[in-house]
Amino acid sequence: MRTSSVSGGIVLMALTAVLAALLTAGCGPAPVTGPQPVRLLAVSHGGAVLYAPDTGLLTGHGRTGARVWQDRDAAAYGVEVTCLAECPYAAVSQIPAEEAPPLRPFLLSGTGRAPFPVSPAAHAHVLSARSAEDAVVEETDDAGRTWIRVVRPDGSERLPVTHRGFQWVESTDGTAALAYPWQAGSPQDHLLRFARDADGWRRTAQGPSLAETCVAAAIAAKGECVAGGRAAAVVTRTATGEGRFHTTVIGLRTDGGTAWRRDFAAETGVTAHPGEDVIGFADGGTFTALDSAGDVAWTKGGVLAARFTSGGELVTLTQNGRVEWHPSGTH
Repeated sequence: MRTSSVSGGIVLMALTAVLAALLTAGCGPAPVTGPQPVRLLAVSHGGAVLYAPDTGLLTGHGRTGARVWQDRDAAAYGVEVTCLAECPYAAVSQIPAEEAPPLRPFLLSGTGRAPFPVSPAAHAHVLSARSAEDAVVEETDDAGRTWIRVVRPDGSERLPVTHRGFQWVESTDGTAALAYPWQAGSPQDHLLRFARDADGWRRTAQGPSLAETCVAAAIAAKGECVAGGRAAAVVTRTATGEGRFHTTVIGLRTDGGTAWRRDFAAETGVTAHPGEDVIGFADGGTFTALDSAGDVAWTKGGVLAARFTSGGELVTLTQNGRVEWHPSGTH
């Protein structure tokens, strides 16, 4: 999913991971208390993808805000939604899980579901895709062996890895990226760096410095990296056996240390501006942008969820249910 927070499918994946952790701990299914907010999973200049936890409905919206597609079944499988060149056209694939039956990757568009033949593997998790010939896929066979496959028009390359559940963190200009496994440990052992050329992604020895600092901090905290052009934060999420969610957001200094911290008694989406020193979140109907010191830079009311695009636009879900695009610099 190409978003300005340069992180793929984090919100839906985080919720799935939290619930899975509760089940693993023997807590049983967590009855979520109260209505859950609709989440903006991905945005671009041309569209957006939303997820409504209360109904399990995934929807794709065009630039006018009109609904282009909807899917009521995919979220039940624990999936990640990855926009192609532009949202809302998206690939849906399954997040690795021991107990989940395989779900083949598929496309969602205005004509409904269609196969997405990006991988022949028994279990395929799409990390990034512009098309089926330009993608990065985490693959696992029936024996449990896992690798990352880089698909390019001129062929593909398989990179063996020792963990499952990779996340994809992409630079705001789309030229560099990092892949790292969810809650795996040391980034030196498991981090993969990529650069993009005219034919797609290829492995490289050096990644974007701010994003790599963010990834290292996220792995240490067993959380998510949200990185923009000049600001980054680590997001961790927990839930009680009663289904109450808690989100912690830690703004990072350039050395990876903590600059500021905010806590929310909810499952809160976090986004980073691609060019400005700003981390933002929607809470209580207000979008708040914080600067590098954790001070409020600006706010916008009437917002249930929001994300920055790679071009700096703010895409918001308003309190009356509309998806709106706001040009960069217009707060």
